[in-house]
Amino acid sequence: MQNLPIYLYQNNLDIILDADPTVRGVNQVMYQRDLTIQKGVKNQVRIQFKNSDQKRISIYSTQTYIFSMFDAIDQRLLIEKPLEVLTETTSTRGVALLTLTESDTLNLSPTSYQYSVKRLDNDGSYIPAYTNTYYGVAGTLRLKDDIYPVLQPSTTIANWTKLFNPSTLKYEHSSGNIYANPEFNGNNALHTIAFYLTAYRGQVIVEGSLDNTPNSGDNFAIISTQTYSGFSGIEYQNFNGVYSYIRVRHIPAQAPAEPDNDNPAYYGRFDKALYRS
Repeated sequence: MQNLPIYLYQNNLDIILDADPTVRGVNQVMYQRDLTIQKGVKNQVRIQFKNSDQKRISIYSTQTYIFSMFDAIDQRLLIEKPLEVLTETTSTRGVALLTLTESDTLNLSPTSYQYSVKRLDNDGSYIPAYTNTYYGVAGTLRLKDDIYPVLQPSTTIANWTKLFNPSTLKYEHSSGNIYANPEFNGNNALHTIAFYLTAYRGQVIVEGSLDNTPNSGDNFAIISTQTYSGFSGIEYQNFNGVYSYIRVRHIPAQAPAEPDNDNPAYYGRFDKALYRS
């Protein structure tokens, strides 16, 4: 049996604030670690304020501390949020909490950014805090996207093969065989397909096959059949199952007094379909 340890701990970050008049020396630190946060989830970072002597200093809820995150290349401000000063105890002296919500990082690319922390002074100006004892104001923030799998693009079905079915004496339009990625699906595999229709009249048939090399014959089974009477818009369908291939066919409706069902002015358009497995 394999054992998998999982660690849940606080994200702590030290910040130097030169606001302590009792400092007698400077205890220089070789480097400050990069701040790492994850995209798409709530991140909470405990920021520990220290003086250049590496001693924890008191901060108060009546003081305002601001966290800023900006692009490392053109210095464009991306996020600016106030810090929550925690009630001081023995373990929380000089600690403030930074909370970044899911929406704060939703539209940002996973890469390196810069951050800074500043304090609002009594005269309305800002006092800089430092990320290290070498008076470096800006630190490095690494935004990662390791929580969720990468969403794969949908398969676009925009080209149709028109065939005449001698058994029904109607034209049918087929997407051909679309690979359904069975290796990534479990027994309850969810498939989603969206039809983009413009004043469409006719039947839309979704079929699936378990064959590894299906042809255009009878080795497809019907999954669903929908009939439309001049529908415009997007129609969604979900279905479950482990299929090797799926196929979409649409059979246009035949206009009254027409010799066949090959009149787009009557049956409208099947613009495209988007498929995701």
